[in-house]
Amino acid sequence: MQTVPSSPADTSARAPTEPVERPWRVAEVDEAHAAQLAEQLALPPIVARILALRGVEAAEAEAFMRASLADMPDPALMADIDAAARRIVEALRDGEKITIYGDYDVDGVTSTAVLWLFFRDHLGVELDYYIPHRLREGYGLNTDAIDTLAERGTRVLVTVDNGSSAVKEIRHAAERGMDTIIIDHHQISDPEPQAFAHLNPHRGSCGFPYKGLAAVGVAFILLVQVRRHLREAAFYSGPEPRPDRYLDLVALGTVADVAPLTGLNRALVRYGVRVMKARPRVGITALLDVTRTAIEGISARDFGFRLGPRINAAGRIDDAARGLRLLIGDDPGEAAALAQYVEGQNRERRTIQARMVEEAAVMAEKAVAEGSPVLVLAGEDWHPGVVGIVAARMVETFHRPAIMLARDGGILKGSARSTGDVDIKRALDRCAAHLMRYGGHPAAAGMTLREDALEAFRTALAEAVVALRDGPPGPPALVADAELDLQSFSSSDLEALQAVGPFGHHNPAPSFISRGVRGRASVLRGGHLKVFTRIADGPCEALAWNKEHLAPMWDGPVDVFHSPRFETWRGRRKVVLRITDMRPSRLP
Repeated sequence: MQTVPSSPADTSARAPTEPVERPWRVAEVDEAHAAQLAEQLALPPIVARILALRGVEAAEAEAFMRASLADMPDPALMADIDAAARRIVEALRDGEKITIYGDYDVDGVTSTAVLWLFFRDHLGVELDYYIPHRLREGYGLNTDAIDTLAERGTRVLVTVDNGSSAVKEIRHAAERGMDTIIIDHHQISDPEPQAFAHLNPHRGSCGFPYKGLAAVGVAFILLVQVRRHLREAAFYSGPEPRPDRYLDLVALGTVADVAPLTGLNRALVRYGVRVMKARPRVGITALLDVTRTAIEGISARDFGFRLGPRINAAGRIDDAARGLRLLIGDDPGEAAALAQYVEGQNRERRTIQARMVEEAAVMAEKAVAEGSPVLVLAGEDWHPGVVGIVAARMVETFHRPAIMLARDGGILKGSARSTGDVDIKRALDRCAAHLMRYGGHPAAAGMTLREDALEAFRTALAEAVVALRDGPPGPPALVADAELDLQSFSSSDLEALQAVGPFGHHNPAPSFISRGVRGRASVLRGGHLKVFTRIADGPCEALAWNKEHLAPMWDGPVDVFHSPRFETWRGRRKVVLRITDMRPSRLP
């Protein structure tokens, strides 16, 4: 399951409650280690400090900074990958029907697109695909869909971003004459499904050393191995197939699924950004047009906050297959129409989300007042495709794990998001007797339960959270990488910091505390705050989302907790400070 970050620009879903003030502190660093990195790599001290704080050891520092696909482990180390590649090549040779069974989120959609495009572009074969409808079918394989695919003649079923817990369904596929190849990265059931091949780095038998891949990353690794088998079989006569042509979609799925931007994922995303800039797909160009995003300034952050949410919205609200067609299509007119469609779905998602946030916040305030350590909120007419995003918003606002449950005829279906001090999957393990089904990981989970089990579940979960919490309750501190004097910080310093990227989960963009900042504030439409200020080599802007009420603070000096970055607008690159928090300066 994935943790879905809510966009800071998404103003339609603001909670009515002002968050509790969070303490600030600066992270402690091993100064000797930072100095060693600075000397070894000839880095500016601030860059070396960030590397040290990210846990980069001296022996791996060069590889980290290089983030090269040349360092990718041998795909053959992944369990079952040879069997999977061989079976796919045999099916292609014998004309057997292969169907890709995807998922409705960005990871599932991009995984499907990468596989489909590879075989279409290089071998002229259009594989069949099937993406379940979130509301009608739910997550993962289901037997009705398998029966449909069997009737369509499927002989090889390739699941992407699902399948690792589908024991019954994969057995049913075998009974219907299919060989199933699982491509996944989720938790694995015990016993494991008896698939023809099961590609998942988390399998105990898997020797692939990097475990942080999203499903789309596993799909890419498989295609590298498929190319080896195609070469050995002399299956193609033209240019050699190029899996790297699809790294833009690999990067999009990796970032949008909040996979860690460490190790191999850093290389996949770094190269993926380059591929997208060099050869933007027709559908990506259309998406960039509707989001007013300049291709020359595209970054991993845009994958997570601009492109990803719109692809996700199609599956959350209606039909994820339209998001897939947007990514694999070649017709500009159709792409423009599909981009407008997913943009409309994203707007509808925001409207639904805003109502749900408002209703949930009222319930959450009551639960907090009663001292509950966890929020278990159930509502009428809540959209199952949006509960996860709203749960994340409740966590941000109330600083405790949150579960949002949508009622559906006596059954509750929901999503959990957690704080960093509680493993929500372990907490749910302790409440399994009250649940019909559940699954997930430490930060996020999904579950189904009966209405009459709600109160017992709420009580049991509160007890589990208290028992498992790692640290004191309350809002966590905002931890900066360093204190930063803006008057001595330049755009060239920010350029040097980009070498630590791409930034995302487990490798966040550097954040700083700057004191005594002066600027001129203006309020933007939607309740945002823009501040015009300066750094060492010229003017810059600062943006604070949902902070219009703090505009008077800028009548004097302000201390800001922020993350500086480059942004491109109308072809011009500028420095923008993204403000997380601010307070009147304590400096004279």
